[in-house]
Amino acid sequence: MDILFRRHSKELLFFASQRAGHAAEDLVQEAYLRLMQHPNLESIGNHRAFLYRTTSNLTVDFHRRQVLEARYQQSTPDVEIDAQIVKAPAPSPELHLSQQQELDMLRDMLQELPEVTRNAFLLNRIEGLSHAEVAKRLGISVRNSERYLAAALRHLLKHRSFNE
Repeated sequence: MDILFRRHSKELLFFASQRAGHAAEDLVQEAYLRLMQHPNLESIGNHRAFLYRTTSNLTVDFHRRQVLEARYQQSTPDVEIDAQIVKAPAPSPELHLSQQQELDMLRDMLQELPEVTRNAFLLNRIEGLSHAEVAKRLGISVRNSERYLAAALRHLLKHRSFNE
């Protein structure tokens, strides 16, 4: 292998540099590495031809990769985002007060519900659990989970219609 490298490395490097420029050394090294890792070196009739074919294939892969990278860079421009600019504006004091009042009203309405109904609502609507998961967590049937959620929603809607 050492003799093969000394004999052909310069001509292979020249061949690769004509096709891949600055990446030639890496491609030639990769070609020699693939030759050395070949499972059956005796099956290769002409090691020099193998190295040329491998280098040629590696240069094709190299150019394909460059084209893909260029396309990717064109489609995703570099944009530096300043966290201070993107920061969400704070709600106005009026909006904050209004939202706090709505939350307080919702909390009061939920406190009027029986505990199991309130918990079914919170697990489903706030924590995002399915009816089966709510049923398992509360030790009830899936059908009862659905009933408790419906009851909670009716209760909240009833209060909402009175407040509007």
